[in-house]
Amino acid sequence: MKGLQLSDKEKQLVIEALLFTSNVDVSSEHTEKQRTDMLSLAEKINDQNIKLHNIYFYKTGVYEEKSSETLLERFPNMPAHDIIKD
Repeated sequence: MKGLQLSDKEKQLVIEALLFTSNVDVSSEHTEKQRTDMLSLAEKINDQNIKLHNIYFYKTGVYEEKSSETLLERFPNMPAHDIIKD
């Protein structure tokens, strides 16, 4: 990921996602296209050697988002649980 260059649009999405995640008083109104762009950007900057410890995918088998199955496939470094763990 050394020397990674992000467009202004990509920087905007990263900043918005970080602010949304870091503060419960921040709301999100991203479109389907913007969420797809976020997924693409996450794939672009993902390093599968880095274990993602602070998030996990809640596996229910029935998903509201079309991209849920894609997340499971493309981010093997993200833990997935079928029950909520403390």
